[in-house]
Parts: sequence; C-alpha cells; structure tokens
Amino acid sequence: MHYITLGRNSAFTLPAMNFGGTPAGIDARRVLDTNIMPIINTGIAHKEAGIGQIGAGITRAPLECFTQAVVALASRLDVAVPGSIPAS
Repeated sequence: MHYITLGRNSAFTLPAMNFGGTPAGIDARRVLDTNIMPIINTGIAHKEAGIGQIGAGITRAPLECFTQAVVALASRLDVAVPGSIPAS
C-alpha cells in the first residue's frame, strides 16, 4: 500500500513491517497509475454491547471509484483529464 499512499502514520505501527507506520493518505492518481487497488479491512461489531465482533474480512476497493474521483477533481479544478483516464 505504500506505493499508493502519501505517507505513513507513526501512531499505528506494524510489527511485520519492522514497526514502520501504517500507510496513510491514499492518492487516487497513484492508484490509477499503478493499478494497485487499496485493501479494505473490515470488522463488524454486534449491535448489543458486550457480545463483541460478529464478522470480519478484507476486500479491495474497485478501480472505478478512483477513476471517478480523478475525473471529478479535474473537472472541479478545470484541468484536462489525463489521456489514460476515460472521462465518464
């Protein structure tokens, strides 16, 4: 994930990464440039306090949401959309 983020958050370290900070600040342009979709880690808590976690899993964000974000930002800033990004 560090290839598509702007930096690291030292408040949340990862032992598997030699206690380096977690990647933070996903850059939609880097996602499109690298075709690396961010990993989403989810956890679901029960609606009643004290019961705990009832589900968990991981998935990847779809590329289309990043394409739409870059197109919308380019439109708002009145700049041209890069040629490799299809304008919706």
